[in-house]
Amino acid sequence: MSRNLSVFLDLLRLFAAMLVLIGHAGEVYQLQLPAMIGHSAKEGVAIFFVLSGFVIAFVAQNKEKDWRAFARARALRMYSVVPLAVAVLVLCYALGVAFDPQAYAAGSVSLRAGAIGEPPGGWLLLRYLTFTNEIWFDRAMISTGAPFWSLGYEVAYYVGFAVMFYGRGVRRWVLAGLWLAVCGPRIILAFPLWLLGVAAWSVVRRGMRMKRAHALAALSLVALTAIILRKWCAAVAMPLFEWAEAGRLAASMGYYLSLGLLLAAAIVILASAAVDRSIWPRRLEGVVRFCAGASFTLYIAHLPVMVLISVMWPGSNGSLLGGLTATALTFVITLSLAELGERRKAGYAKFFSKISMWVPVKNKESIPAID
Repeated sequence: MSRNLSVFLDLLRLFAAMLVLIGHAGEVYQLQLPAMIGHSAKEGVAIFFVLSGFVIAFVAQNKEKDWRAFARARALRMYSVVPLAVAVLVLCYALGVAFDPQAYAAGSVSLRAGAIGEPPGGWLLLRYLTFTNEIWFDRAMISTGAPFWSLGYEVAYYVGFAVMFYGRGVRRWVLAGLWLAVCGPRIILAFPLWLLGVAAWSVVRRGMRMKRAHALAALSLVALTAIILRKWCAAVAMPLFEWAEAGRLAASMGYYLSLGLLLAAAIVILASAAVDRSIWPRRLEGVVRFCAGASFTLYIAHLPVMVLISVMWPGSNGSLLGGLTATALTFVITLSLAELGERRKAGYAKFFSKISMWVPVKNKESIPAID
């Protein structure tokens, strides 16, 4: 994978995380943000799904030659962040309830971004840690842990992809049938969006080439189409992949798949551009790499931090300056948390290799913040 494409993927990952962060900030801090900015959290998650499909297909093709290596890498990716995020969720809730119990009551303004959920209890936390929080129609939701919902989908897609990619013969189809039966229709319905990323990688790996001027024109067209689609068609989109009557569900899926197709096209176009040198300024590349290196933590851990700040600092609510300051503080805190988990993934791999039969995957073509 080229350096230019790797930076572009990092930039997209960071952009998606910021869409979710700003969307929740608008609700928690009661900011009057333009809809194109403040109501795009669901589009951010759709971007994550397409990127995930692309990256997983890449690493499976180039590095993780069997299902064991694939499973180790995926487990390390998840468990370098998720336990820390769960601890942050519990700690923020305990501090917030001690400070103002009413702020965490159902229907509270502070919890608007968290959907309808329950306080963090042992069973719900176990569902989060085992990624079984979205099986069939049995949704487990902690009020300040709303972003965890997508991990129930994401890990299911890892399993489904591994079954089809590494499986052979009749066993593959039996396991695929079991996977369908366990996941249920809600998870399966969104799988095509994730598979758009896989399809994008299958095109990129063929090594297509495009002139720089043509690529720039094509990327501009893709971006313009995405903006038009977002502005005039987003009304049909429910919160990502909620279950509803057939007509609304089809319209919503059509919207997300259209956005996903445009994103996949952008990735293919940039990868195909005949560029013999870096297109990214070195300073910008450094900033993007650093921030994207915490994008998973930023996405999964920001909401409990945000709600706690809202409760402990009333001046952040309803004030644009206060809300933006609180959002910036949330960003800094989550970047700091990443130093304990996400950025220490290589160290955790070495640790487990010393205490068990775990063999760390050699990663010569890693994609920072994504792989």
